[in-house]
Amino acid sequence: MKKLNLVLFISGVFLLFASCKKDETFSQISYNKKANELIQQIITDDSCACILEIPQESMIKTRNNEHPDIEINIEPFIVKKLHLKNTKQLDSLEKVSEKFILDTFFLKQKNIQIIKRDFVLDTAIKDRDLILLKKCPKGILCFSKPIIDERNNVAGIFYTPMFVCLGSPLYIYKFEDNRWIIKQ
Repeated sequence: MKKLNLVLFISGVFLLFASCKKDETFSQISYNKKANELIQQIITDDSCACILEIPQESMIKTRNNEHPDIEINIEPFIVKKLHLKNTKQLDSLEKVSEKFILDTFFLKQKNIQIIKRDFVLDTAIKDRDLILLKKCPKGILCFSKPIIDERNNVAGIFYTPMFVCLGSPLYIYKFEDNRWIIKQ
C-alpha cells in the first residue's frame, strides 16, 4: 500500500509540474523583441533620422484618441487583417503591446533622435517647426505600438511621416526568412 501511495504521489507531482509548463512562444519579452525588430527595420528602410516619441497608449487607443472624428470601429478590421479568431484575442494582444519598451540602444547606435511629443504639441515654442526641420531634415516618422500575433509572425502597425494630414493606413507585415515583409 505504501508503494502504491508513493507511486500515486510521484505521478501526481509529475502531472502537476507537466501541466504547469508555460508556452514561452509568446510573452512580453518575445513581443518586445519582435516589435523592436519591426520598428528598426522600418526606420532603416526609410533612412529616417528622427522618430516621434511613441505614445503610451496601445495602437487602437492612440488611433481612437488622435482621430475621434472617424467613427468606424477598427477592431473588426484589425482582427480580419491579422487573421485573428475574434476581438477577445485582439484585446489580449493589445494588452501585451501596452507594455512595449522601445530599444533606445539601437536608436543611439544609429544616431536616430527621439522627438518628444510635448515639444511637437507645444505651440508656445518660438520657431518650433524650424527647429524640427534643422534637427530632422529627412523628416520624422511617427509609430504606433505594433500588434503582433501569438506566433510572432504577423504584425499590424500604423506609421507615417509627421505632419501628414491623412492618417496612416494599417500596415500588415509577415515575418519570413528572418525579416519583416510588408503585405499591405
